[in-house]
Amino acid sequence: MRTYFILITLFLAHSSKADEFNEYGLYSNKSASPQETAPVKTTLPLKIAKESKIAYIGNTLLDRAQHFGHFESFLQRRLPDHKLVIRNFSWSADEVDIQPRPDNFATTDQHLLYHKTDIIFAAFGFNESFSGKEKIPEFKSRLSKFINHTKTRAYNGKKGPKIILISPTPNQNLKHIPAADLNNERLLLFTQAMREVANAEEIGFVDVFSAPYPERSTINGVHLNDEGYRAFGSALFKGIFNESPEPVNEELRLAVVEKNKQFFRRYRPLNTFYYTGGRKGRYGYLDFLPAMKNFEIMASNRDKAIWSIAKGEELKIKIDDSNVPDLPETTQSRGGNKWMSADDELKSFTIDPRFKVNCFASEEDFPDIACPIQIRWDSKGRLWVACSTTYPHVYPGQEPNDKIVILEDTNGDGKADKSSVWADDLHIPLSFEFGNGGVYVSEEPDFTFLKDTDGDGKADDFEVITDDFGMSGNYHEFNFTPVRDKQGNYFFALGTGSRGDGVRTITRGEFNERGRPGRMHSSAPYRGCIMKLTKGGKTIPWSYGHRT
Repeated sequence: MRTYFILITLFLAHSSKADEFNEYGLYSNKSASPQETAPVKTTLPLKIAKESKIAYIGNTLLDRAQHFGHFESFLQRRLPDHKLVIRNFSWSADEVDIQPRPDNFATTDQHLLYHKTDIIFAAFGFNESFSGKEKIPEFKSRLSKFINHTKTRAYNGKKGPKIILISPTPNQNLKHIPAADLNNERLLLFTQAMREVANAEEIGFVDVFSAPYPERSTINGVHLNDEGYRAFGSALFKGIFNESPEPVNEELRLAVVEKNKQFFRRYRPLNTFYYTGGRKGRYGYLDFLPAMKNFEIMASNRDKAIWSIAKGEELKIKIDDSNVPDLPETTQSRGGNKWMSADDELKSFTIDPRFKVNCFASEEDFPDIACPIQIRWDSKGRLWVACSTTYPHVYPGQEPNDKIVILEDTNGDGKADKSSVWADDLHIPLSFEFGNGGVYVSEEPDFTFLKDTDGDGKADDFEVITDDFGMSGNYHEFNFTPVRDKQGNYFFALGTGSRGDGVRTITRGEFNERGRPGRMHSSAPYRGCIMKLTKGGKTIPWSYGHRT
């Protein structure tokens, strides 16, 4: 009887804690959807009411904009007393009616309702354009259907949203990538089609395709860099208000980027399988939902910092996170591994008498190598170690601080006596490979190139080589093992979801039900593939059908 009482007490305590955070869980199968309402006509120049809730939706153009913050900075600078709350719900590769998401991840509609959205900026047309100009009539039909649905939803609980549709940006030719020659003629036709649909549906439209962009304003001929996003922000602002933006305090832009970073962690936590998927209950419930609450508070605190700088009350970023509560203790479902010293571990070994084993380096002597993942020896006899204390995800108030550490044995006694951090600020570096005077790193979810350009023994140049592969949020979906061939191409493997995960209803490519039982699977693009990254920077599937 006493045992039952204890179990019931623990269950009630767990349920009480869970109920406290219920509102921060957004799930496609249970979160509210917006009610239908009469549409609102959107006219330009755009009039924005005070305290408006603004949302970005769409493809990579707006998804990557979060890292630069130019347009939002222009907007906040123009309306410093409006206390605008701007959130980015875009997702790379989204199309108007193809939007793969992690298992049970809330829909765009549900997120827009949760945000109480008044105004929507929507970027589409680039992905859709690859279907060819002969598919423009079909695209216009798809776009009209999307707009009709979106403009008749009361996301703010009162009336339909104002909608501004944004065209694709022009491509640029690079040395090995004739992107403009390949794509711009077709993109212009799709831009014209978008204008026609927007006019017919009585929503706003901004043509950022025809705007001037500086040379070398993309990273790969397609996706914009910082200068490109500055030009994009100016073109979008001018299209909305019929005037050019005023110069912006750089601290304002940095505050916007910082807010975007914290909100991204709330909207799209990498380990979504624990948030919305198969492990959201016993494993993830009391961990993720309090974290989501805190990320929301932190994003709101950064809104206040943005408003203060926009109004001229502050010249520097001042963020007060004193209202962010501590995360509650989580119930441990299984015991942790027993920590052992290097000497104790060595004692547990069974060693062939022909060999001698000694500890080269330990966390006790070199704390920076905590949680090592991969090692490689270089031509100087130094051991490089990739380490991650961030896994499985970032917590509120923390930043990814994973490292690549170099260990050296300077006196030849078989033990490391020197340690240096070659790169930090990494995000779960699962593997790495030397090449081109630097290091290629498989991070989550990017393939990155790092280089020490000034010879001080630390990487100072970080470049995302590619992120042209999807993540559905399953924690098995890692990016593994870059390997270089003699021609200078790189190969890396993309893990699939775990077999306990659900199959999404939207997939890219054909899904064969016969391959499902007992198999690993994922709805995200290219998962289960080995990818080839060519010297020209193109990412293509090299082989298919692999598991984690």
